[in-house]
Amino acid sequence: MIEDKIKKLKDQIEGEVLLSKTDLILYATDASAYQEMPLAVIIPRSVKDIHRIILFANENNVPIIPRAAGTSLAGQVVGEGIIVDTSKYLTAILEVNAEEKWVRVQPGVVLDELNMHLKAYGLYFGPETSTSSRCMIGGMVGNNACGAHSLTYGSTRDHTLELHGFLSDGSEVQFKTLLKSEFLEKCKLETLEGEIYRNIESTLSDSANRKRIFTEFPDPGIKRRNTGYAIDLLMDTEPFVDKGIPFNFCNLICGSEGTLMFVTEIKLNLVDLPPSEKGLLVVHHKSIAEALKANLIALKHHPAAVELIDNIILECTKSSFKHSQDFLFIKGNPGALLCVEFMHESRKEIKKKTKDLIAEFKKAGFGYEFPLLFNTDIEKVWALRKAGLGLLSNIPGDTQPVSVIEDTAVHPEVLPEYINDFNAVLKEEGLNCVFYAHAGTGELHLRPIINLKTKEGVEQFHTIALEIAKLVKTYRGSLSGEHGDGRLRGEFIPFMIGEENYQLLRKIKRTWDPYGIFNPGKITDAPPMHIHLRYKPGQCLFLK
Repeated sequence: MIEDKIKKLKDQIEGEVLLSKTDLILYATDASAYQEMPLAVIIPRSVKDIHRIILFANENNVPIIPRAAGTSLAGQVVGEGIIVDTSKYLTAILEVNAEEKWVRVQPGVVLDELNMHLKAYGLYFGPETSTSSRCMIGGMVGNNACGAHSLTYGSTRDHTLELHGFLSDGSEVQFKTLLKSEFLEKCKLETLEGEIYRNIESTLSDSANRKRIFTEFPDPGIKRRNTGYAIDLLMDTEPFVDKGIPFNFCNLICGSEGTLMFVTEIKLNLVDLPPSEKGLLVVHHKSIAEALKANLIALKHHPAAVELIDNIILECTKSSFKHSQDFLFIKGNPGALLCVEFMHESRKEIKKKTKDLIAEFKKAGFGYEFPLLFNTDIEKVWALRKAGLGLLSNIPGDTQPVSVIEDTAVHPEVLPEYINDFNAVLKEEGLNCVFYAHAGTGELHLRPIINLKTKEGVEQFHTIALEIAKLVKTYRGSLSGEHGDGRLRGEFIPFMIGEENYQLLRKIKRTWDPYGIFNPGKITDAPPMHIHLRYKPGQCLFLK
């Protein structure tokens, strides 16, 4: 019956309604390990289409899953509902205000294309993901994405000024910075919008809730943290703290993975284009442990980025003919490279900065080679990292690096101790792991090598997630630094933030979305993380 109703919906919208088995298979997965057949795929042509789809979902109690490029690594856009794909038609850059440094866009705008457009204005959207050539702004808002230069630019949340769209009852809303008086006026509304303001007011005015949130949420010193809904950030706003920062629900919606509202328009803060000169100091270390200790010295010199590349990635690219010439800057067989980037207007200033940093490294006994690269040579380093990751995914056989504890984050000061304990957990499980990425912000991408096509591998997938969740909790870290909770980490949120805090998140979800139509099973009330995987032992999961 629901299929017949969806077919009739075709006549009520301008967009495309896809129901063929081929189309459903294409949308059954994203960049994660998950796969679940949707009921249908709708590609809206307009905001009016989205409004009609939301009303249809309410009338028929059918979930809808907002989707942009599908680059999610935690299964955020996989589910048994209607996939609403904004990537084809909702792709307009609506307005640029160069003087005030902001831009308004639709959710299907690709990050690289946005920055190409902004270049003529001398402006730039700071957060940058490794998938910038294909990821879209709607997905970046959903995941609160950041990237290699988050030391400098922070996350998407830090630059989101306003969000326009629909609540679950189809009412149109706009969220932006509010004065305390404006917040209190919102609380008086006899609408769903009023309900959500009253809910957050009662939640964060309660001193017991505030104390528990402060105690059990991740360390606020961790800049990369996407654990549940970000009520800890709203706690410090003016309605709840004298002379606090202004209240803005955008801080909650960024990272909410399409579970609270359907965003149709995004207003973003912009920054000036990066300085003309970049220099990358590639410090050769004997081990990852040494590199992580050196990271703390690098951070004192205020770099633009600090990235780690381990020897597994380097070994994968050594045999690649395409990248063999890119290895000229590497001396010997380093156990890890710590790549420290500086951005300034002159190369002379960069050389001065790196000279001081090298002296401090040598005094501490860290590193044995310190090549400083400029221009296209920098691109070769990042090309090696990207190539290595690609080659890792092409290892012969079914045992592959898996994104399960992909982006745990702890305070950089405890990162060396955390990784030491992390390695002990892996050793106990008999696993090897790839280490790379954002050492400067306390988030390493960690991919254990597991065979998800065996029963034992699936069990190990769950075991390693649980054990690392316990470890992250002891360091007061975030189970996700940038890739979100989705269905991969949702199971562990009650443990990570405490059951009472988790119930606050569930109440927020029920208030915003009483009938559970917006992307259910993500963040709150998530199913076990080791079901609905792409494979089951012995065969592909496709085409149930």
